Amino acid sequence: MKHNATLSRPNNKKTPCQNAQQVHRDSIPHIDSKEIFGAEIQYFRLDPRYWETVLDRFQDSGLRCVSTYVQWRTHLVGPPDKRHPAGILDFDGRTDPSLNLLRFLDLIHQRGLNLNFRCGPFCCNEMVHGGYPPWLVLGDPKMMVWDSQNRTTQGYWIGKKEGSQPSYLHPDYLVWCEKWLTEVDAIIQPRLASRGGCITMLNLDNEISYIVRDGFLDSDYNPVNVAPGGYWHQFLQGKYGSRVRLVDPPRHVPEEVGRDLPLYLDWIEFKTWVMTEYIRRLRAIHESNGVSDVTFMTNFNPHRPEGVPTRMPAFEEALGKRGIAGYDFYRGVFMSYSGYHSMARVLKLMNATLKYTWSAEFMSGTWNKLLGNTRVSDDHMRFMARCALAQGCKSICWFMFHDRDCWGDAPVSSHGHARTSLEVLREAPRILFKEIRNWDALVPRMDVAVIYDLIQHQHTAIGDPMPCADNALHVGRPVIDAVSAGKSSAEYEGLFRLIEQCGVQAGAVDILCDPERLEDFPMAFLPGSAVIERRALKTLRKYVARGGILVVTGPLPRRDERGRMISFLAPDQFIWHSEWIAQDPPEEEDLENIHKVSEWMESQGICPHVRLRPSKVVSWVDWQDGGGHREFRQPRNLGSAILHEGAGETVLFVLNHYCEAARFLVEFGRHSPRHLVNLSTGAVHLVKSKRVELDIDRKSAEIYRVVFPNEPRKKLT
Repeated sequence: MKHNATLSRPNNKKTPCQNAQQVHRDSIPHIDSKEIFGAEIQYFRLDPRYWETVLDRFQDSGLRCVSTYVQWRTHLVGPPDKRHPAGILDFDGRTDPSLNLLRFLDLIHQRGLNLNFRCGPFCCNEMVHGGYPPWLVLGDPKMMVWDSQNRTTQGYWIGKKEGSQPSYLHPDYLVWCEKWLTEVDAIIQPRLASRGGCITMLNLDNEISYIVRDGFLDSDYNPVNVAPGGYWHQFLQGKYGSRVRLVDPPRHVPEEVGRDLPLYLDWIEFKTWVMTEYIRRLRAIHESNGVSDVTFMTNFNPHRPEGVPTRMPAFEEALGKRGIAGYDFYRGVFMSYSGYHSMARVLKLMNATLKYTWSAEFMSGTWNKLLGNTRVSDDHMRFMARCALAQGCKSICWFMFHDRDCWGDAPVSSHGHARTSLEVLREAPRILFKEIRNWDALVPRMDVAVIYDLIQHQHTAIGDPMPCADNALHVGRPVIDAVSAGKSSAEYEGLFRLIEQCGVQAGAVDILCDPERLEDFPMAFLPGSAVIERRALKTLRKYVARGGILVVTGPLPRRDERGRMISFLAPDQFIWHSEWIAQDPPEEEDLENIHKVSEWMESQGICPHVRLRPSKVVSWVDWQDGGGHREFRQPRNLGSAILHEGAGETVLFVLNHYCEAARFLVEFGRHSPRHLVNLSTGAVHLVKSKRVELDIDRKSAEIYRVVFPNEPRKKLT
């Protein structure tokens, strides 16, 4: 290991608290999180007699934005003809009262609520009860997604596993899209908020991806893409110029990759290109129909970006200047420590790359009517939501607001009965927009960086047969210079846990998307890998030349994105630990490796905004396999403290991921607060010598206002 303890701190021009996330938000003043906070109400899955009751519950909760699918197949009551090119559609309930979309929109408008209009046309995940019409399901297979063996592939991962998915850029499919969108745009256009209506957001399809067919060889080999002169060749010419040698896409995964690496990377990048081009086409159709003065949005399918590598800003750019991209978060109950970190990593990457961080679908129910042992308690919902807010999620759309077919334990029943979890939806906007003075101005403060270089995760994706299997990160072929796919992705994921278990917060830096953001951090961790982008290497050289402290754990990169050999940094410019240190499963991290990370940070004088550690080792007594019970001890730090600052306000989130209540010692590094005020209970906690001890229940989170000596005193309780 190379460890140069004399490395200097960076001489940054920016203040330690300034970061790219704040710069992004300053450029989009139209976003008001209070107006986006909401939940999903699907009118066609409710008895119309309960629409008003459910909407009244929604309004009383303080939420502002109703989100709903408007599904092609749901409203379809007859096949297409010359007068009805998209099919005969019922929007006024003449064939079924539950299809009276126009009345539902009127009810939303009467209550002064906002609406996110989610009209597909594909509405992925909704093929059985909605989505595209049957003549696309049963129609010409040439219009569908093909795999590497020229077979149509399975559609969304639904119970029956039936149907196929349309090839996004197939001209016949786009013609059908235009027919449907023309019908719904006639409803949307006069009801836009800019024209005095309720529609503030418009979903450019739902979860645009290949879902269970995201594997390298599964999509999309439709001839419209891969035939000579097709989109694949257009993509290559756009990237490399018109004189590029046009090649066929890869149709197998090799055991080893070297100088032929660009072909495999290009095929992965092409998948994103197709999806973002699809978004542009849909937006162009809406705009040609007069629907433009609206916030276009799309939502990412809830899979790890390390397993299905996607350049998030490319989606955001395709949405236009006012567009925002959200992520769909679903977790098991109670949310595990692993589940928390997978969510936190996504949010950290969104903070680093998108102009606005939010969740377009956030779990508030479960996929079963017969619940059994699977319940979505208010405790879980509160914990999950506060963990997301702590890591920079600025607004939430809960999914679902009510029970419906194949969905239960929502905050409201299908008849509008309120459940205890409804209080979670009520308290979130109260705390964020009433107790906190300017929630949108607050930015979570990170102390060190973990570098996200997409090429590392593309290496993983080349060999991954099922990227959407979120709990099984692929490790194996192809090998690049003796480095197996998946190892770098695992290191990236694990580094966040090791750093947080030191009581410090790590932010993500997408080194290609926003290289300047690296200068905000005194120390950055780079997962060891076989490859690195040349632009990323150039950024790292600049970073260490200015005094930034770089730590590499694992093998040093030897190739660039073109498969060419490279020379990494000089050995005296960074800290190098030649072995990976973050490969262990969550809650089983090697204690020596946690200590190593802590030593590196302390030896370089890293001063976190706030540091947290349990007051003592947390233990509990529980049943053991084979009968009886015993004491369990968890020597790792499973607590989190995240400080938010902005517009003269300072807020602290403290999270307890243990299964047992615990006391935590919180120490402020850069501030000297007078006391903390719990924004849920009003309890006041004195801070002495920058330290305060807080008692937090198991699997829960508390939010505190940080009060400084120069602020007006209030009576302590």
